[in-house]
Amino acid sequence: MLHAPMLDLDATYEQLTRPWSHEQLAAHYRDAKRRGAQTVQDTQEVPDRPISLLATGIPASASVSVAIHVLHALPTSARGELAQHLVNTAGKNAADVLHRCHLALELDGRAHDYAAHEWLPVIYDVAAPLLQSARLDREPPSVVQHAQDAVHGLASAVINLDQDSTETPAALADALGHLLIVCVFADAARDHAGREPNSVHPGSR
Repeated sequence: MLHAPMLDLDATYEQLTRPWSHEQLAAHYRDAKRRGAQTVQDTQEVPDRPISLLATGIPASASVSVAIHVLHALPTSARGELAQHLVNTAGKNAADVLHRCHLALELDGRAHDYAAHEWLPVIYDVAAPLLQSARLDREPPSVVQHAQDAVHGLASAVINLDQDSTETPAALADALGHLLIVCVFADAARDHAGREPNSVHPGSR
């Protein structure tokens, strides 16, 4: 009987703590957005209002935060199949929410005369320094904190959308930056455990 590879969180964090270019992060972002789009299409009709898109992403964002928290709380001896399941759950749901947030950014942009792609550098600027400074030996560990921040960022974006605030794109960009961190972490964890995702991540090497 084959056993799942053991997840080494120290080694995974080592892959995060390096300089990240916009091009590398863009590769992860595009892949996460593609996977998220597939998940959404497979499960339900996509809402056509930004606030509805974000509201339907709240359960998945909570699942991301819980999965990341439990993953970091596991004893080293339990970081086999269960850990891989938690990584896959976090990665799948983070991609789902990232896709919804990006669609919300596009829809809000159409309503307020800006383009979503104009905010991509801001998203990468949020993620890059936080990835480079990620630490496992802090409380809470960095990726746990960023998963929590993604949930808070999503809630902030919902409030801004409800108020038709000019701060909406900045709130969405902040949430997207933290979701991107979780996606990069999940990619690194799967790569290190020898369980490559279905697609290639040019920025992960």
